[in-house]
Amino acid sequence: MGIFSTLHTGVTGLKASEVQIATTSNNISNANSTFYTRQRVVQTTNGFYTTGGVQVGTGTSVDSIIRLHDEYSYYKLKNASTQLEYTKYLGDTLKEVSQRFPDLQSTGILKDLENYNKAWNDFASNPNENATKVALVKATQTLTESLNNTFSTLGKMQQKVNDDIKSTVDEINRIGEEIATINKQIYGQEALTTEHANELRDRRDELELTLSKLVDSVASKNPIDQNSRFDQTITDPGHQYNLSIEGFTIVDGINFHPLKLDYDDKNKSYSIYYETADEKIRDLTGKIKGGQLGAQLDLRGRDYNKLEGKYENGILQGYMDSLDTFAKTLINETNNLYASSAKNSMTSDYINGLQSNIPLMNYDRTIQPGSFDIVIYDEKGDKQATKTITIDVNTTMEDLVRQINFNSDDNGDHNSQNDVDDFINASFSYDPKSNSGLFQINAKSGFKVAIEDKGTNFAGAFSIGGFFSGNNAGNISVKDSILSDPSTLRASLSGVDSGNDMANKIIQLQYDKVNFYNDDGTIDKLTLEEYYRKFTGKIASDGENNEVILASNTTLYNSVYTEYQSKSGVNTNEELAALIQYQSSYGAAAKIVSTVDQMLDTLLGLKS
Repeated sequence: MGIFSTLHTGVTGLKASEVQIATTSNNISNANSTFYTRQRVVQTTNGFYTTGGVQVGTGTSVDSIIRLHDEYSYYKLKNASTQLEYTKYLGDTLKEVSQRFPDLQSTGILKDLENYNKAWNDFASNPNENATKVALVKATQTLTESLNNTFSTLGKMQQKVNDDIKSTVDEINRIGEEIATINKQIYGQEALTTEHANELRDRRDELELTLSKLVDSVASKNPIDQNSRFDQTITDPGHQYNLSIEGFTIVDGINFHPLKLDYDDKNKSYSIYYETADEKIRDLTGKIKGGQLGAQLDLRGRDYNKLEGKYENGILQGYMDSLDTFAKTLINETNNLYASSAKNSMTSDYINGLQSNIPLMNYDRTIQPGSFDIVIYDEKGDKQATKTITIDVNTTMEDLVRQINFNSDDNGDHNSQNDVDDFINASFSYDPKSNSGLFQINAKSGFKVAIEDKGTNFAGAFSIGGFFSGNNAGNISVKDSILSDPSTLRASLSGVDSGNDMANKIIQLQYDKVNFYNDDGTIDKLTLEEYYRKFTGKIASDGENNEVILASNTTLYNSVYTEYQSKSGVNTNEELAALIQYQSSYGAAAKIVSTVDQMLDTLLGLKS
């Protein structure tokens, strides 16, 4: 039995070396594979037999083929990937935003604002010339269209990000479902403790890493097996598997529980939720963070205000709100001044949702407590009467109309026939079908009416006898009546052609610090140019700050990736050295077999 057992011992060495060479060859072949964990053969003694009181070994055996996988370095790699992809997606979008606000010497909204102010200056210098009136309207159109287009572009970017949210959630669900399927295959292939589904585990790790780029997720794989027989400690997860997002399980072993999307058709907005086993709905839109999905939600906004028709937060929404604030302040301040130029009649824009009994300060936060004057001029431009109208926290349109039409002795001359209510009639009508209101003041023939504001923003906010229509960057425009007939423009307070005192006030507006009522409740007191520069400066600052963080995250990712590769990646030089070693082992084992063969020949020769 001894000589044949020795032959068997040599054969086991040959077989073990064959497996070693095959495994090393597989490592070298997959050195450039997208995701591959290098493998090693676990080789052990094949036991022994006792003869003559001594124990004689029976060769070697291959116990299993394992991955050189370190779960801790892999965990760090996933975290670094989540942070990197978050800043990458954010950075790409912020770069696109910054391109919409070039504000170079010859282009941009700031240049349009400069041309607009110059047109007002030319009009004030030549108030009777139709050419300057037409030029002012055209310069204003250019400015308003720039604001409209920029706001629309930001809105389209926000909608694109919203569409990306659906694609990202769909991809997360696809990955989760595939992981659950792979888990089932792993459990089937690893029925014995010596069996390792290395390729399947590699595929699962690849999917987890891909998922980490999309969202911050946690994979729990306890218990984790540890093996210290090689140059490094190998930690590979066992069969227990749970993958969760913000504490909600999407993969539990072989079971898959998808994220779900709710689409608001009217507002074209996606929200993300999770349905628990007891069919309760958990909204995750405000909780999900990290990766592309976290960046998308932070850019678009997480909380949608259906009443206002926009998001209450979000980076892009913040930019849109700031542009709205800039436009609304330009509208209000210009309209407040233009309303002080006397006209035969003064009409507001259609005011959406304003009923006669709603307090004005509740409807529009830019309207402030205080007063404004109703001033009456005759056709020659002589002032005839003035009435002061007050606004407080409770004042409604109904109250204002009552104040304006009230029969009072405005001139203090005890003459009831020459007061404001004798020259004009104010009215407010609300249409329930369109849910909008309209305010009007009509002067009697031979007279004109003006509104001189003292800080209430009443005329400006509702564009009553104003120069602009609209209330935000998306709908700001030149008043239709002016657009259709620029010759109706007047530069004077009295409404006659010769004066320019009102136009001079609008020219001065570019230098005055005014209140900007931000959407977050804060108030900035700046000039129009200062506010716009502050707004565009924030866009530039956000982009630069993200670039710094992106560079830091890239460095961190590269460092962690190098660490992971050193433990789990294929080192071709190392594998080639191992290949030579295993080739030598194979040759030595073959020598054992050939030696035994010679011994058998000798033995058979003795018998003959």
